[in-house]
Amino acid sequence: MALLFGSPARRPRSVEDSRRDQRIELARDAYQSGKLKIVTTEDIPNREVQWTFGLIVCRSFSFDKAFYGLISQILDVNADAIVGYREHVAFHPDGDKFFSCYGTAVRLKPKK
Repeated sequence: MALLFGSPARRPRSVEDSRRDQRIELARDAYQSGKLKIVTTEDIPNREVQWTFGLIVCRSFSFDKAFYGLISQILDVNADAIVGYREHVAFHPDGDKFFSCYGTAVRLKPKK
């Protein structure tokens, strides 16, 4: 299409875009350092749920943005973990994929 209509004009990055990218990078660093627990089960061994923040959801056409966007949300509410984590992929007729990541944000305490 670029041959017929020329290449699309690039829009300058907005301040909001750079903040969003910075939040994604902070979330990626927190997850890779092992500070956050993400499990598909409803409990974590040797830990007890102290506080439940509720369901959190993040959606995007990129899996990385959906997953790390979810993590940035739990960092915003100061949660320790996500329990009941799930992923869903929707396929569009034009070939795009739409990723949804969701789970319950919780704060944990050691089991007695």
